[in-house]
Amino acid sequence: MGVYDRDYYKSNYQASYGTPWVNVCKWLVGINVLLFILQIITRNTGTDFGESGFITEWLVLDPKKVMQGEVWRLLSYGFLHSMANPFHLLMNMFVLWMFGKEVEDVLGGKEFLLFYLTSIFIGGIIFVLGYLSGLHQAFAVCLGASGGVSAVIILFACWFPNRTILLFFIIPMPVWIMAVLFVALDALNLISGKQGSVAVEVHLSGSLFALLYHYFRWKLLPEKIPSLKLFRKKPNLRLYQEEVSVPRYEPKELALSEEMVTRVDQILEKISLKGSSSLTAEEKSFLYKASELIKRKRN
Repeated sequence: MGVYDRDYYKSNYQASYGTPWVNVCKWLVGINVLLFILQIITRNTGTDFGESGFITEWLVLDPKKVMQGEVWRLLSYGFLHSMANPFHLLMNMFVLWMFGKEVEDVLGGKEFLLFYLTSIFIGGIIFVLGYLSGLHQAFAVCLGASGGVSAVIILFACWFPNRTILLFFIIPMPVWIMAVLFVALDALNLISGKQGSVAVEVHLSGSLFALLYHYFRWKLLPEKIPSLKLFRKKPNLRLYQEEVSVPRYEPKELALSEEMVTRVDQILEKISLKGSSSLTAEEKSFLYKASELIKRKRN
């Protein structure tokens, strides 16, 4: 096991957003499958091999419509797949589930979701720019989760480069080699102009984003998310005044006179000689009053 596979290395990337949110990877797979079913239900049968339909036409990345203001397509295309080739969906979802679970465990649910959506959004922008530069035909559109899936694979390879996988379920190799081959093949197809119907620039943009995300240790979510409490009505300010101890005024009647002091001394002397039982009721009453005056004076 390499150093990247150990828990203390993974903890360096652990997002501090509290307890796990939801299983985002599971939800992403479910949403992609659900939308694919809706694509099938609403598709139009015709000469285009059934690739069009209400859901597909509303969400697919069409650069012309994006330029007309339908900007949601820069994100929604990443949840559609080719109806003519179900393997397109199956492969993307299998790879997302295989690598995405561990990436989500490291990043946390919210950060992983934002990372995935950002990679899809960047891929959509790159596709539109490629279309405007003449890289694609005039009627070209884009759909598929490959941009986000590519980012997940590359980020996984950056963290666990020596993890062994089975290429084509047969050939064992470290995941970093697979990632290099994956990027090199897309780059070769782009340079040679032989990408065919595959939007390889979307794959490459997702891979590049993942590399930069890893290298610069980016965090897409702020460390402290503003609370809705900030927008609540603030309570009225209250004036706080510190209590100050003021010397208590002592009336003259509380002070012991010289006669009283002398009388107290006499009574105490009598107690020391004959005991407290020798005191009269008047002497006891006087001594009690004198003791109360002394206590009040001390307080």
